Amino acid sequence: KSTMKSVLTLASYTALGVGAVTFATLTLGSGLFSSDPLVQGFVKKTAPAVSFAVMQTIMTASLDGAMLASRDFTFIILVGLLTCGIQLVLSSRCGNLSAIFGAFTLRLAVYCIAVLARIACGGGALGNVLK
Repeated sequence: KSTMKSVLTLASYTALGVGAVTFATLTLGSGLFSSDPLVQGFVKKTAPAVSFAVMQTIMTASLDGAMLASRDFTFIILVGLLTCGIQLVLSSRCGNLSAIFGAFTLRLAVYCIAVLARIACGGGALGNVLK
């Protein structure tokens, strides 16, 4: 239990730190990407969505690593397919880049919630160990 708590704590701090650096880079350093004011505005406008996507990716990778280590492959594949379907449906309704990043972030969040629910309910090898 303490190892899983440490993994989640480390992942959380890492996600917050990298997300903050991402946001700062995109909002304060948009001039590094382009000298065009329209492009700079576009980069700044998408900064929150990109930052949340980066943070969620770090959290998801951490939990997915724990699931891989516990060899819960059937669950990983089934939930992965379900969340890809969710993203596919949402992406078809996206009208801008921020919405596309939002759909991606939501897909990863659903995966994380499913993993945490499985562990909390004692399901799978990892859930059994952490009971």
